[in-house]
Amino acid sequence: MESIQAYILDYIASHNIVSKNIFYTLGTFMVIYGMKRYTMRVLRKQEYDATKQFTARKAAKSVFNILFIIILFIIWYDTKENILAFVGFFTAGMAIAMRDIILNMIGALYILWATPFKIGDRIEVAGQIGDVIDVKLLQFSMLEVGHRISGEQSTGRILHIPNIYVFSHPLANYEEGFKLIWNEMTIPIDKNCDWELAKELLYKLLEENTRGMIEEAQAQIDNAGKNYLIYYNNLTPMIYTEVKDHQIILNVRYLCEPRKVRMTEHILWEAVLKMTKEYEGIKLG
Repeated sequence: MESIQAYILDYIASHNIVSKNIFYTLGTFMVIYGMKRYTMRVLRKQEYDATKQFTARKAAKSVFNILFIIILFIIWYDTKENILAFVGFFTAGMAIAMRDIILNMIGALYILWATPFKIGDRIEVAGQIGDVIDVKLLQFSMLEVGHRISGEQSTGRILHIPNIYVFSHPLANYEEGFKLIWNEMTIPIDKNCDWELAKELLYKLLEENTRGMIEEAQAQIDNAGKNYLIYYNNLTPMIYTEVKDHQIILNVRYLCEPRKVRMTEHILWEAVLKMTKEYEGIKLG
């Protein structure tokens, strides 16, 4: 009889604790939710550009979510011994069963602190090229560029890349430090035509289209030199000549902005076509 009474008392006591913890949990959720809504409202009123406002909202949401999880631990494990035991078992289980998820979370912290890229940058990772549009706890998202579309233009598809890829794959940032890239075009011309004239006209055309680019590129290199060892002997456009398959190949190399590769090629090709019409001695191969 006494054991039954003890059991009933223990049951009531334990359920009182559970009820109290549920009440505290609901109260915490409502407070955190209210604070989050208020913070979001304040951030929307700030005169930030779209990128800064988006980043600020994402950071605020993450802070409130982490705060809620920490408070839950305190509520449901109200003694130091229980907290340490829970953390030990939780860490061991996560390390075995959720290795990739943990590494993705570490990758998110790495992206946040080391900033190998930021939202809006064009990057290439694991053979995928795109403009970064979002960074989450387990993955980052890119607006795909290239692949099905030539000229490194947007395909309209969104790629979701696990954060772990920043550790396991090479990552190229088109816009960090030196924000211009070298582009090359291959122009085949007939072996019997006046290739020297064609080359001279192409140099004039490149000079017209890249006139302000050289000074900008040098300024960017000087600035990037504070953090990276970047050095170029020559920033002006170059045309390399070779003979291949009974044709003269002019390899045109010039600086351009990453998002204007296709446009510059379009301008140069149209100029080449006009040049072949204007000069009888120049013919494409």
